[in-house]
Amino acid sequence: MNNLSQLNRKGVSIMVGYVLLISIAVALATAVFFYLKLYLPDDKQDCYEDIYLVIDQVSCVKDSGGTFSTVYINFSNKGLFSVDGAFIKIGDFDRILRQTLNDPETGLMSNCNNNASLRPGAMFCGSYRYNSAPVGKQEISVQPLIWIKNEPVICPESIVSKDILCT
Repeated sequence: MNNLSQLNRKGVSIMVGYVLLISIAVALATAVFFYLKLYLPDDKQDCYEDIYLVIDQVSCVKDSGGTFSTVYINFSNKGLFSVDGAFIKIGDFDRILRQTLNDPETGLMSNCNNNASLRPGAMFCGSYRYNSAPVGKQEISVQPLIWIKNEPVICPESIVSKDILCT
């Protein structure tokens, strides 16, 4: 009878070992899953690669009192996709933060473009009032914006810039 109870204990200890081994394997698999999930891309939409804007002409003219300036800008879409809007910004050459001149969600209708979006090969002509009279070299930048699945997507890789001097 004593031999039989010792065999029962050995069977229980082997079963406990297997349960622990399986539990550790499941815990490690769960930990690896959540660790690797951090490196998967989100469902965030990305901008198309072939969006390419070119600033054709830009000028800045101060008013007679020198309190504000008017910025004239022409740019073209040389890419393969239509651009639905753009952030047109101006600021000091050595600054990262710049003043936005337009409302990008209103589209890109202008004197030389009758569509709300800028199709490939089309040109945008616009003029904006800049509330401060800039001194020295300024930089104007255009950052495209497109709509994918009814959500705006900004294209940070497609920013174009040009230096200007307000006269």
